[in-house]
Amino acid sequence: MSLGPNLTDPQVAVLARQAVDLLDPELAIDIRPTPCSDPYNRAGGSWLVWPRIDGHRSFGIYVQGSWTPVRALAQLIDGLAENSSESKGFWSRPFPPCASGHRHPAGVDADTDDVVLRCPDTGDVVERIRPAL
Repeated sequence: MSLGPNLTDPQVAVLARQAVDLLDPELAIDIRPTPCSDPYNRAGGSWLVWPRIDGHRSFGIYVQGSWTPVRALAQLIDGLAENSSESKGFWSRPFPPCASGHRHPAGVDADTDDVVLRCPDTGDVVERIRPAL
């Protein structure tokens, strides 16, 4: 396991805002540090990020301080993808959006520098997103 640079509160806030803005820039976000129960997380901190969908916290997304910014952003986007379509405001809306005309969400992967959104049918890259840090 390679430890990435330690994420800080402000960096997690920037990454959370970047991820949530892809879904809806009007959504508020709550972020709280959480005690880390992972014995392999020697770097310390972790956070729960709650997008306020439909006016309340409907799910939390875990971010670990030892992750790289790319991994943290991918986790946030993937968490939104997994949970936002269950809400009234985003019911059946594919997120993250795939290629034009596709009705399914793009898959979320991470490489060294970017989060990669890829069509699950064709494998084509739909978009590359660099963490805004």
